[in-house]
Amino acid sequence: MIQGPVLWYRLRQVMFITIAWVIIGVLVELYNSVNYDPEGNRHFVWFLFGNGAAEHLLITAIGPLMGGLVGGSFIVFFQREKLKGKTYFQKLLIHSLLYVLFVVLCILIVGLIGALFNKNDGSYWVKFKKDVFSLRVYRLLIAWYFIVIFTFFILDVSERYGAATLKRLLLGKYHAPGKEHRIFMFLDLKSSTAMAERIGDELYFRMLRYFYQVANEAIMQANGEIYQYVGDEIVISWEKDTGLKNANCIRCFDIIREAVQKRRAYFLDNFTVVPDFKAGVHSGIVATGEIGLVKKDIVYSGDVLNTTARIIALCNHYRQDMIISETLYQQLKDTPGYRFTYLDSPLLKGKAAPFAIFGVKALS
Repeated sequence: MIQGPVLWYRLRQVMFITIAWVIIGVLVELYNSVNYDPEGNRHFVWFLFGNGAAEHLLITAIGPLMGGLVGGSFIVFFQREKLKGKTYFQKLLIHSLLYVLFVVLCILIVGLIGALFNKNDGSYWVKFKKDVFSLRVYRLLIAWYFIVIFTFFILDVSERYGAATLKRLLLGKYHAPGKEHRIFMFLDLKSSTAMAERIGDELYFRMLRYFYQVANEAIMQANGEIYQYVGDEIVISWEKDTGLKNANCIRCFDIIREAVQKRRAYFLDNFTVVPDFKAGVHSGIVATGEIGLVKKDIVYSGDVLNTTARIIALCNHYRQDMIISETLYQQLKDTPGYRFTYLDSPLLKGKAAPFAIFGVKALS
């Protein structure tokens, strides 16, 4: 059963689809209401349903509203999950068939309601047939087909980049190089090579994919953004204020661990292992922007990432599950529910001066 942050994430997707479709539906109806009279050589506005623009737009908004709530929920909670692993051609074919069935249903419902408000002469069913079986409806079918397909594309892109990154991308934030103060967590599985050799590459990959799914839910709960998957390592990022709020940047580690332990039986039954992991966390200024020509990506660059990689590499040496930098320690040291332990001030590779590091452990 879907619950917690994933449920809210998908509900937000449904609301986004609903609001977007209603707005687009109003714009399409306004566009279609503009007509041209060749005999009088003039343009005029004509609304099919109700008395004037308000009633017409209200009636025709029922279709997109219902489509967004019912169809959007079906897409987000059921269809996209069932189509994972399908080719894009198979997805397009299935989307198209379901679209035709659902939009026809919406048009029939709008036609039934619209006929009630149609002031023209004739019986109810005559007006219904005239409203539904018309070139206007066929034009709407074509327009909404591309709107729905574009919706699927936006959902795919959103999951590819992440909702927060996509929003900043659409606003043009990454078109030119810039700087951000961000917090990074490198989270890496322990003994991953030995684990893969013991259970086999295929089973290990399936376990890794499920672990990422479990981790994603926890990361969303901590308001984190997944920057990269690097083999069996996840690079998680926060804007500075978001990461410090409620200690999200360290709380994320324990939320992931708790989520894995809740599914311990599933991991053992299906993969014979329960993954364990370590993490290094650091913050600072990074350069960011869009790179690439054929395959573009959003990239963060700077010493912060290199230092975080050095920090996580020290976890085994100091026998720690999570190590943070002094920079973060100074901002989080008063966080209730955690114990911070000074470990050492090693000279990290690439650093000119010793770099203080601290172990972090949640108090039970």
